[in-house]
Amino acid sequence: MFTYNTFTVLFLSTGNAARSILAEALLREKGGERFNARSAGQRPLSDVNPHTLALLASEGIAINGLHSKGWGEFLASSHIIKIDAIVTLSEEARANCPAWPGDPVKVHWTVDDPLSAEKPDVMEWKFRKCFNTLEARIGRLIKIRLARKSEELLLQLKDIGMVV
Repeated sequence: MFTYNTFTVLFLSTGNAARSILAEALLREKGGERFNARSAGQRPLSDVNPHTLALLASEGIAINGLHSKGWGEFLASSHIIKIDAIVTLSEEARANCPAWPGDPVKVHWTVDDPLSAEKPDVMEWKFRKCFNTLEARIGRLIKIRLARKSEELLLQLKDIGMVV
C-alpha cells in the first residue's frame, strides 16, 4: 500500500518490454514503502520479453503484475497518478516524453537495449549488463534524500545516471 509520502518514479522506454520493466521491478523490490515504481513505453510491445521475466525470476524478484503498457495509460484522465520523477531509459523516450501533469522532475539514464542483440549469447550478456547497471542505479536511488521538484533532486538523479 502506498502512502501520501511515497515517491513515485515512472521509468519510460520505447517498448516497455525490457529496460523499463527491469527498473520497475528492481525499484519495487529494493525501494520498500518509500517508493512507488511504474513503467511504460512510447510504443509498447504486446508482452514483456520472456528473457526479462526469466532474469527477474532467477534473481528472486517478483514478476507478478508486470506487463507492457503505453504511457498514454498513465495520462488518461481516469488513471492519472501523481508522478514525482520520470526516468527515461531510451533515446526515443527522452526525445518524445510528453508534458506530464504536476511537472515531475525528468532525467535520462542511458541504458543499452538488450533487445537490440541479434544473437542469443549476446542478448543474454546485454540483459545481464542492463540488469547490473539498473541494479546499481536503483541502489543509489533508494539512498538519496527525496525532495519533490528540487534542483538538488534533479542533480542527484542525473548523477545516478552516470553510474555505468
